[in-house]
This record gives sequence, C-alpha cells and structure tokens, in this order.
Amino acid sequence: MTPALIGREHPAQLIQAEVERTLTSHGGLVLVAGEAGVGKTTLVTQSLRAAGREGALVASGACWDREGAPGYWPWVQAIRSLERQLDVDEWAGASEAAGDGLTFLVGDISEPPPMGDLEDAAFRLCDAVTTLLSTIARRHPVIVAIEDLHWADASSLQMLDFVVRHTWFERILVVGTYRDVEVETPNHPLRELLRPLEMKATTVTLTGLDESGVEALITQVNGEKPEADLVADVHRRTGGNPLFIEQMARLWLVGGTIDAAPPGIRDAVERHLSYLPKPILNMLTDAAVIGPEFHRQVLASVSGMPAAEARQVLQQAALTRLVIPLDAGRFRFAHDLVREILYDSLDTDGRRRGHAAVVRAMEEQDGEDVPPAHLAHHAYLAVPDVPEREAMRYLLAAGREAACRLASEEAATHYRRALEIVPDDAPRRRASIILALADQHRRTGDDVAARRLLDEVVALAGELGDVDLAQRANATLGEVSGSPEAPADNTASVQVSPDLSDHGPAAGSGNVFRFDGSVWTLTFAGRTALMPDAKGLHDIHTLLGHPGADVPSTELLTTGGNEQAHAARRLGGDAVLDDTAKEQYRRRLTQLDDEIERALARQDDSRAAELDRERDALLEELRNAAGLGGRSRRLGDEAERSRKTVTARIRDTLRRLDGRHPELAEHLRTSVATGITCRYRPVEETHWAL
Repeated sequence: MTPALIGREHPAQLIQAEVERTLTSHGGLVLVAGEAGVGKTTLVTQSLRAAGREGALVASGACWDREGAPGYWPWVQAIRSLERQLDVDEWAGASEAAGDGLTFLVGDISEPPPMGDLEDAAFRLCDAVTTLLSTIARRHPVIVAIEDLHWADASSLQMLDFVVRHTWFERILVVGTYRDVEVETPNHPLRELLRPLEMKATTVTLTGLDESGVEALITQVNGEKPEADLVADVHRRTGGNPLFIEQMARLWLVGGTIDAAPPGIRDAVERHLSYLPKPILNMLTDAAVIGPEFHRQVLASVSGMPAAEARQVLQQAALTRLVIPLDAGRFRFAHDLVREILYDSLDTDGRRRGHAAVVRAMEEQDGEDVPPAHLAHHAYLAVPDVPEREAMRYLLAAGREAACRLASEEAATHYRRALEIVPDDAPRRRASIILALADQHRRTGDDVAARRLLDEVVALAGELGDVDLAQRANATLGEVSGSPEAPADNTASVQVSPDLSDHGPAAGSGNVFRFDGSVWTLTFAGRTALMPDAKGLHDIHTLLGHPGADVPSTELLTTGGNEQAHAARRLGGDAVLDDTAKEQYRRRLTQLDDEIERALARQDDSRAAELDRERDALLEELRNAAGLGGRSRRLGDEAERSRKTVTARIRDTLRRLDGRHPELAEHLRTSVATGITCRYRPVEETHWAL
C-alpha cells in the first residue's frame, strides 16, 4: 500500500491539474523545487503513478551527481522506458518517424560526425527525440519525469529546452525536480536554462511540513501518535524536512529517543544505518560504490556472496525503505543522501577496492548492458587496483563513444582523465589523447582551450622529431586560427606552492585559514594557496573556529552576533510584488507574446524587437521579485533565504578551491555540513591557525 502524501495536498493538486490537461488537451512543463529530503521524488512518483492508471505512458530518468553517467543519461533512461512499455510494432513506427537522429542517443554509431556537420547532427538528435515523443503522444499521453536536474549535464539541459519548446501543444508533459539551493548558485547551467522557461512552467516549490504534518508523518512511520511537546521539538529540530523527520521517527521506533537525536539530517541517517544488521549495512555500502541505481547480480558479485543470499539480503534492505526495488533485478537508493553517507564511510583504500570490484563485476556482464562511461568511471577511481593501462583503455573507449553520441563535455572528461594516468614513457599516446581532447573543446566552441592543447602537441612533436604529428597539429591549428582571441582573464591571481617556506607562515605552524584584510592564506596538507576575498571563506572561517558546533545559517549572515538582527531575519515581511501585481505582469507578458507573433507574421521586425525589449524588461522585474522557484521575495525576511544563501556561497567557494587547493577542498567538502544549521566536523581532529 502506498503511504499517503502528508502536507502536500496543494502541490499534488497543481500537478494533477497539469496531468489532467495533458490527458485531454496538451501538456507543458512542471518544475518541482525544494531542498534535499523535502519530498520532491515522493510527490512526483505518487502523482505520476495516478497518471499511469489514467492511461498515460510515464517514462522517467535521473541525473547523477558523479561523473560516471553518460551524457544525455536521463533521456536515455526515459526513451528506454518508453520502448519497454510499447509493443514492438508501435515502437518500430515511432522510431522510424524519429529518423536516424535517434541513433546518436540509443543506436550504434562508430564515428563522430565531422566538425562541419556537428550543428546539423545536434539538431537531428533533438528533433528525433521530439518527433519520437510526439508520435507516441498521438496514441498515448506521454509524461517524462527527470529527477535531480541540478546535476544534469549540459547536453541533457539543451535537450530539455528543445523538447519543451517544440512539444508545447502535444499531449506531452515534462516534470523536472531540482534543488533550488544549488540551482541559484552563480554560473549554474540550469539557472540560465530556466530563464526562458520559468514563465511558462508551472513551478511547485516544497518547503518543510507544519506541526500537524510532522505529527501525521511520525504517526504514519511509527503507528503511534506522539505528544504535542515532542512534535514541536521535532519540528524545531528538522524545519519540517520529511526525510529528517522520518529518520528521527525510525530511531524512536528502534529504541532511540528523539530528544537525544543530533540536530542534523546526516546524523539522523547515520544513526538509522547504525541499527541495521551488519550484512545489510555491508551490502548497502557496496551498492553505494556502484551508484544511485544498481543491479542485484552486479551487487552480488561485488559483495562476494551467492545470488540467492544477495536476493534475500536485498529484500530485507528494501523493508528498511532505504532502497527501492525497480524492475528486472534493479534497485535504487530511496534518497541520494543515504548513498552519499554510505560511500563517505569508506576510506580511500576501501573506495578504490570497491571500484575495482565493480569493474570486475561489470566485465562479467553483457557489454550492451554496461555503458562505457560507467566502466570508465569505476576503472579510473580504481587505479592502481585496476592497472593504469586497462583504465586508460576504458577511458578512451568511453570518450570515443561519448563523442559519437554528441556528448562532447562528457568525452572531454574521459580524455582529461586518461591524460592523468598515461605513462610518462608514452609521449605519442599522450599526444594522441591531447588531440582527441582538443577536438572535443572545438566541438563545444572552446577554441582557446583547443589552441592551447594543440600548441602542446606541436611541442611534443618537436621533442619526438615527429614531422607527421607536427603537421597534423599545425593543420588543426590553422582551422581554428580565425577564432577570436581569448578573453582577458579578470580572475584574481592565485599562487599555489607545495613548499610552506615560499608562502604564508613558516613550516611547522600547521593548518592556516587566515584573512589579512584583502587576501586569504590557506594552508593544509603541506600546501598553501592565496585566495581573493569571498563571503563563503568567511562562513567557513567561522565554522572552523567552532568545530563540532551547530552554527545557525542566520548567524553566518549576520556579523557581530547582533540578536536584534537575528530576530529581524525570523520575521516576515511584505512581498516585493503582491499577487495582484504579479498577475498583471503575467497578463501583460501573455499579451506581449501574442503581439510579438502578430508583428512577426506581418514581417514588422522593428515592432517585434520593441515588444521583445519590453518583455525582457518585465521578466527581469519578475526575476528580481521572485526566486527561481517562483516564491515571492519578502522585504526584510531572510529566514528562508539564509539557509540557501549560505549553502550556495560555501559550495561556490569549494568549487573555486577545487582548482586551487584540491586537498583543502576535499577536506572541507567531507567535513562541512550546511543547512538550517551548519557545522564543521572533521573525521580526525584538525587544528587551525585562524
């Protein structure tokens, strides 16, 4: 029996209205936003299960947060799901209508298209997917659900944009979920993609449950109604986050006390896991290495247990609701946070051994069932348990396969990884890989990076005395010589030194995280980096000064610990635009769309451009008054936004550190937790000079 949705009546009604319109008329786009664990997947799953009962074909795909997923992966999953649901003749008719462009995604292409045909090939691919969906929708309403868009690759986002724009009047509904906290960070690819879509999408933003919802969820999990004081305490600790509430309730169910539960969602999940029998915990940890989804047979091989025993343990694991059975022996984690915690529990050696075991298990499977990207990802992370030469072979195969699918960003990742492990005594192999990487940069329009790589090949050719290699690299350089020069680099200069005597404090002073008023000195693991000032660095500095303590995100936004300022952040305020004003904006935007179309029909380009400028101005006003989730911004109210703002700027800082001090970035990523409260808790005691 499916558990009832709690506290989600209105969001469910919004999605149901979109589904009903799709069943009878035309579809559109629904975006479901909210923080991790707030219930996006549960809401969408139950809503679309009902749509399936009413005759819709429901296909789903999910984006992965790790680099092991192929480009277009959520669309590959969705299309394969549709193929499984249709009879042979209907699928053959739909795929024939789609044309040969579909083979880029799910076919067998041995050669990537030439540079001159690249733009046409990309269009054919997007058009083929759109035609496939439209053809199927003539007989069955189609709903495509794509989860975790905040992790999507650029190719998948471009496909989403194309499909939505070209199927608006078909019986096709696209439902996407994303963590708005992550999307609202600067330079996130989905942020720009949403700009032309946000006014057309029905946006459903989920927030925490109220106290009545907390009470109902605890009762549903435990079968016992909690006391009012306990409900209030849980609501205060969790902010109404359903996943957090459920984990705390299960702790209570197995004999723990909610009062004693630590105030952090990772802590609650970790304590839930600690009560599991060891065979289940060990198997789930092995599954976490495989990925968000895994096959029972692969897991049995990785865990080193007979298939029958693995089946029994997985059935027991499913009862904990930490994993969910799918079909054909496949399972997925109920929430990626569970998988992250299990994976993080392994040390470096344990992860490497695990990835090596996954490689061996996948090698035993039929090749068609194992995407080359998955195999390459695990092999790369398993070096040296998987020999470098073998890992490089998988990476190059995955890079070529991705290039054939027009997934240039993914192909570039595989080639970069191959360069990391190519032996020093194989300069010609290195040059070959660099040429392949340069080609992918050209295909993504990054001619500056391509020229830099080609110059490196020319230098290698000179060292080797290889005239043919030099001519090949120079010929390619000539093809890109007309590209615009690289833009000026306005990034603040950052110096990185492996020797403490060159920068910062004297050797032996340990870890340093210090600001001198203009530049941060960051020393960790025997390496020092100088960073320009950023708010995220101040947040991390505060957390390092209070190891193990929970620091409210509102406090990180307020300097000096001013209690009046903190109180002001908890108070509500008037919306920048009230509902009446927003409705007037939307009506005017609709009018402008119609007027622009009429102007274009009359070939009155100047009038259309004038109307388009007015439309852009109105959209900018609405963006300033509302977040990407469509919620009204409130004057003087940052209680909700403080969590999102602090999380976004800390994550942005860690991304910047990845390229400047990767050891420190990795340490902080595994030690700093963000949310309603933030905390620095390293695995091993770590001291800092602040």
